[in-house]
Formats: sequence, structure tokens, C-alpha cells
Amino acid sequence: MSNFRIGKLPRWLRDFAPLIFWMALIFFLSDQPILLEIENQAGEKIFYKTAHVVAYAVLAWLWWRALAPRRQMSWPVLIAAFALSVFYGITDEIHQLFVPGRHGRLADVFFDAGGALLMILLLRWFNWLRHFPEALIWPTGRKSQPEF
Repeated sequence: MSNFRIGKLPRWLRDFAPLIFWMALIFFLSDQPILLEIENQAGEKIFYKTAHVVAYAVLAWLWWRALAPRRQMSWPVLIAAFALSVFYGITDEIHQLFVPGRHGRLADVFFDAGGALLMILLLRWFNWLRHFPEALIWPTGRKSQPEF
């Protein structure tokens, strides 16, 4: 049984396709008049603000992967990933001003920025996050020559 390595995929597919997909998903969800109705107002706030933090943490990680093909940890690359994530958060909130039933909020930009900053710090602290998912090996079920 041979193994499939993500690191062998073309760079556009490995680094840029997930970034574009994630940005499109954020745009799609922002374009919905109502995502979820939660009866408890406090629960709704917690859910949506947590979603902002997580979505933009993932976006910052994806931006870093796209900007750092060798997975370097330089501050200019990390700051660029943070800035591009926050910029997308700003444009997303502006976009929501034109969606019926949605409201663009400055507070949401701060939650987006918080998620992006959290990911930048996690990238600095945890080595495994820098090598995920390339370090994964998935069986493909095909037999091939061993890699040397």
C-alpha cells in the first residue's frame, strides 16, 4: 500500500485552493440573511463571536501557508497573514451592510482580528501547527515503489 502525502500536491492546490475556498465560504455565510436562530440571546452572542474568532484564526493560518511556501516563521510573513485576514474581515463587515437582515459591526472586526492574532501566536508557539497537514500520511490503497 502506498501513501499519499499532501506535500507532493502542486502548490496552488495545497496552499491557495484551501485559502480561496475558505474565503468563499466566509463570503457565502455572510451573504445569508439568517444563519441560525438561537433563542437564548447570550448563547447567540457567544456562538457568533466564537465563530468569528475561529473562522478568522483559520483564515490567518491559510494566509500564512499561502505566503510561506517553505513554512518560514518570519515576522513579516506573520504580520502580512494577520493584516490580510483583518482586511478581509473589514470587507466582510462592509459587505454585510448590504445584505438584508445582516449588520456590519466594528466589534465583529475586533473578534476577527482577535482570531487572526491568536493563530499567529499559536503558529509561533506550536511547531506541529506549522507542518499540518503535510506531516499526515494517508494510505491510498495503491501499490507503488517505495520512496527513497
